[in-house]
Amino acid sequence: MPKLLIVDDEPLTVEMLETFLAISGYQTVAVLNGADALLMVQLEAPDAILLDLQLPDLSGIEVCRKLRTAPSLSAFAEVPVIMITAHGSPEMRRRALEAGANAYFTKPIRFPELIAELTRLLAARQAK
Repeated sequence: MPKLLIVDDEPLTVEMLETFLAISGYQTVAVLNGADALLMVQLEAPDAILLDLQLPDLSGIEVCRKLRTAPSLSAFAEVPVIMITAHGSPEMRRRALEAGANAYFTKPIRFPELIAELTRLLAARQAK
């Protein structure tokens, strides 16, 4: 069962994602801020990360950039990151992808599309 790290400062969003993903066969771990996300990556070694763009401490872009470049996190640099955000602007999407995000979803989330993208990213990672 793939393990996903959910990073979002809205408890209701976290609960909704956890419920849907559990029904879809995923194990989840959740945190509410960027600093905890970087720690939890090391503790839980998730198979993928669902990351909100706006967090109370670090932005999702900062978290993603650190995950991709920090020497202390190098073992997790290839973990797929899906940004989930209310910001649909092309500029924010570009910035997130440049920081290393593998995909970018705007809220409200279309769950069948999210599951399809997770399936694709996890299969590509296993194929490496």
